[in-house]
Amino acid sequence: MYIVRIEVYSVRMTKDRILSAAKAVLEHEGIDGLTIRRVAQRAELSPMALYRHFADKDALLNALMEDGIAAWEKIVVGIRARDPLEWLEALGEAYLDFALTQPHRFDAAFFLPAPAARRFPDDFAAGRSRPIALAMARIDQAKADRRLRDKPTLETALALAALGQGIVSMHRANRFAGEKQFKALYRAALRDFLACLRSPGEAQ
Repeated sequence: MYIVRIEVYSVRMTKDRILSAAKAVLEHEGIDGLTIRRVAQRAELSPMALYRHFADKDALLNALMEDGIAAWEKIVVGIRARDPLEWLEALGEAYLDFALTQPHRFDAAFFLPAPAARRFPDDFAAGRSRPIALAMARIDQAKADRRLRDKPTLETALALAALGQGIVSMHRANRFAGEKQFKALYRAALRDFLACLRSPGEAQ
């Protein structure tokens, strides 16, 4: 009994060690530098030892992506705004903060070419992305209150996500003069997007 527990603990510790090494490689060398060899070196393991815990690079990418998504989900669940439109505004601000304060987890969540990444439309329509599902619930609430136009909820939620990710991508590619300009444009674009969705006569 105790031997089994020790073995399970050892496997879990080694897997966590590999994942931590992969995060460090991603942070310092970017997506292009994320190779099995580099991760194994960082974890101080042989590539063959790494393969005992992750079958291939795709499995490692999936684990990194899920770790990033879990971090983002925790942030979204913590948004406390009760008004649905205020909640959506807070979601956009939280996304910006995530991109700036946890850039490598952000990249893992939204930019890694992980095979298990959620895909439009089926995964989102089926509720496999909790952040998108929460956003859709707020959009539906605002539509029911006639505060938003009657546009398809899923497409609206994905457009909001795409807006944020697109502007962050521009920032990553150094398309802004500085972070101040990036933040200003991001927030202005978010306000304009939500304003375009509002029902006629809805107070701004």
